[in-house]
Amino acid sequence: MSDALERKKEIARKIESVFERLHDGKSAYSRGEFYRDEFFIRSDYALVVLNRNDEMLLSFADHTRPSYAALYALLLDEIKDASLFICQDYKTDSCGSMVIDEDHLNSTGRIIWDDKDRYYDMLKSKVRDIVIRKTK
Repeated sequence: MSDALERKKEIARKIESVFERLHDGKSAYSRGEFYRDEFFIRSDYALVVLNRNDEMLLSFADHTRPSYAALYALLLDEIKDASLFICQDYKTDSCGSMVIDEDHLNSTGRIIWDDKDRYYDMLKSKVRDIVIRKTK
């Protein structure tokens, strides 16, 4: 295995440990997935995409309390191997599901889960608008 891939897997494990700490080990929120050389992990409150450049792109659900968002950011910023970029919050519906298409108010509750390209493209779209850059 290449050093770059090993490094990316180590960063992903550290990100998962942050989610595990914040969600009391609930496996649904403490496990991410690699897709096309990028790592994705999401909870009801936050989304992190570790891109090909080892940058953590962090976005929060619009219902996430500021104190909880600050805790996520502080814990993720402790990961020394990756720069942290905080992105614009993403919208959620009344049930807390991520809104996919804001014009038609479709949410992740209605997405076709077998279409991985569509799902991961949607997640990447939620971290496009960077608000704060913390490079290392």
